[in-house]
Amino acid sequence: MRVHVGDSRLVALLLEYFEEQADCVAVRVGEAEIEVSLLGSLRTDVHNATVESLVERFRLLHETPDEAPLR
Repeated sequence: MRVHVGDSRLVALLLEYFEEQADCVAVRVGEAEIEVSLLGSLRTDVHNATVESLVERFRLLHETPDEAPLR
């Protein structure tokens, strides 16, 4: 699943965050975009919902009121 980070300064932090997650691989694919894959046999909807949940937790930990949200 591709995640548009919005702020290229957060890409390295988000990649580190995903590296800490079990069974997760994340690579940078653009200036402000990463590709996230969860290892295992998950349906696409379950995979995407899991990635979205992880991104939401990251956003809550790192967002300040003036930052654009991650998508």
